Amino acid sequence: MFKTKLFIAIAAMGMSAAASAAIDGSSSNGEFVFSAFDTVAGVGYTYELDDAGFDSLFGSDVRMNSLIGSTNTPTAVGFTLTQNVSGVVFDYALPSFTDFVSGANITTVKWNLAAADTSGLRRIIQTVTSAPVSAPYTNAKLNESAASFSQYADAVNAKGTLATGADGFALTSPTDMTAYAGNAPTMGVDFGTKGYANAGGLNDVLDIYVFGGTSSSSSSKADALYGALLDQTGNGLTAKVYMADDGMYHLQLAVAAVPEPSTYAMLLAGLGMLGFAARRARRS
Repeated sequence: MFKTKLFIAIAAMGMSAAASAAIDGSSSNGEFVFSAFDTVAGVGYTYELDDAGFDSLFGSDVRMNSLIGSTNTPTAVGFTLTQNVSGVVFDYALPSFTDFVSGANITTVKWNLAAADTSGLRRIIQTVTSAPVSAPYTNAKLNESAASFSQYADAVNAKGTLATGADGFALTSPTDMTAYAGNAPTMGVDFGTKGYANAGGLNDVLDIYVFGGTSSSSSSKADALYGALLDQTGNGLTAKVYMADDGMYHLQLAVAAVPEPSTYAMLLAGLGMLGFAARRARRS
């Protein structure tokens, strides 16, 4: 009996891995992909976010719809998390990221996070280094960028453990062409040259934005929607890469911390004392 149960369990695990072995780059419910690259050293890294790293409130097989809902809603494009989560939304060790870093210069490493819907109303969730000052996409341009993401996903799926296992990773170089994480037409620093930077350094904390179409037409010149990804109380979601106590680099998505009222009070009191001291110094 035990052997039978063990065989069933192993078979189930194998089917699960086969079902989600690759990044789904062509869907209306995009998967989240972390990319890092050093264009000076010529090394790249791609990782499909592991479901185990997400807060359990978002369920299993976490994708774009899990975080902001599907486009089959009255608002079509959501900018708010579907679940009432405070603090950490995702935290997980990046597999073999130290191998990537060992071939790079940590001062020139850039990274980003993205998910894209490539059919129906296009949507992209992506890190940004600063808020776009104007609408970076028309509907047509959003379609193009989503298609570029799909090309990147399809190409990198043949690399590393992405080709054989669920939530895998790949180490790439410029010779991998479209699969290379630093390839500007696909991921790069400026996603399809749309006027905003999506990639930061290892010490940076990046905001996360949603870009959503209002039409699926590939010729629509109307501006697509855009806005920060927020929790249910209006606080922004941020992303960072950090070295954890386990000695591994982690990717973390978390609700941006908002100081408590007492913290504000202490800050104001401190500023008041500084002002008082400055006035006394001037009088003396």
